[in-house]
Amino acid sequence: MHLIFRFVLLLSVTFGAHADDVDQHTDRGEHALNLTGRIHLNVNTNDYKASRAFYRALGFAQAIGPFPETNTLEMAHSMGMAEPYRMYAEIIYLGEDVIDPTRLHEPTGRMIDLIQWYEPQNTAPAYGAMNRLGFASVALGTDDLAADLERMAAAGFAPIGPIADSARGERFAVLRDPSGTFVELRQNRSRGHAKTNGSYVTHIDHLAINVSDLDRSIGFYQRLGFMGDAVTERTSSAQEALARGFEEPFVVKEFMLTHSADGSRVLLSQWLSPFDSTPPHPLPINHAGIQRVNYASTDIEGDVAVLAEAGGAFVSPIVRCCDGDRSTMGIAVFEDPDGIFFQLLGTVEPLARD
Repeated sequence: MHLIFRFVLLLSVTFGAHADDVDQHTDRGEHALNLTGRIHLNVNTNDYKASRAFYRALGFAQAIGPFPETNTLEMAHSMGMAEPYRMYAEIIYLGEDVIDPTRLHEPTGRMIDLIQWYEPQNTAPAYGAMNRLGFASVALGTDDLAADLERMAAAGFAPIGPIADSARGERFAVLRDPSGTFVELRQNRSRGHAKTNGSYVTHIDHLAINVSDLDRSIGFYQRLGFMGDAVTERTSSAQEALARGFEEPFVVKEFMLTHSADGSRVLLSQWLSPFDSTPPHPLPINHAGIQRVNYASTDIEGDVAVLAEAGGAFVSPIVRCCDGDRSTMGIAVFEDPDGIFFQLLGTVEPLARD
């Protein structure tokens, strides 16, 4: 049985805000968190070498690491693991500008935490369809969709369906990485034709998150600092459905949110048809695909207290990362209302000094 430490206190109405209230309540509320933005999204893979080549071809050419293969028992507990883990991990990032390895706690919007877990190992593939609850996909903006699709197809990664128009009018297509993670390439509205390692990908446009109850989830994401305009309910075109791997048009309620600090975006979707009620991947956090997203906090202890008071479920207490008692950073992994994993990272006082 995996060791799980949870704060489960009284549920707050803040986590259950209704969509009808969204247009009038887009601020972060009285007890907002101290988040400055997204540090990275975690992509787990069953084949590190193949996945590294895939993301390198999409412009994630540079890397920091590898990081230590194992760590403390407390770090294992923070990932829902009962025993110390073994892994291979690097932070890979988009663009030519070098990221200082000593400043990985600062949001840049450019980083992926790419991990292959050796112990405990999970060889199951990522989600098989884009309507599964949890982190459904990552969308990357590109200055030349056709050129990037041609390059990726030549490398053996053809899209799962045709190019189509999104609900907002951008042309897009969906690829799968070597472990099955859905990666959407989306044509930028303006073209600069900037290249990184031969790719025209310019930025991480948004993360797509599927939830079971959009009204319930909106308050939670607003608490994290996200703001949006309005919920839309729509039926896709037949072409968009094919592009996302469905034979028939789908029906979905959506809400695009932008983080007030760094501008990073998440697209919350409640699938109405076809609906898959299968819960997101449970602990431990070693399933292939996107399973965890890390946000920077300027007050991790205060933010954990606020989330706990509002009924937040945590995998463990704040854990020192990643140099044992000498660590000056701490992490805390918690869940959204559907059990989707998020992580806070912030400074802590070291317990030991050189």
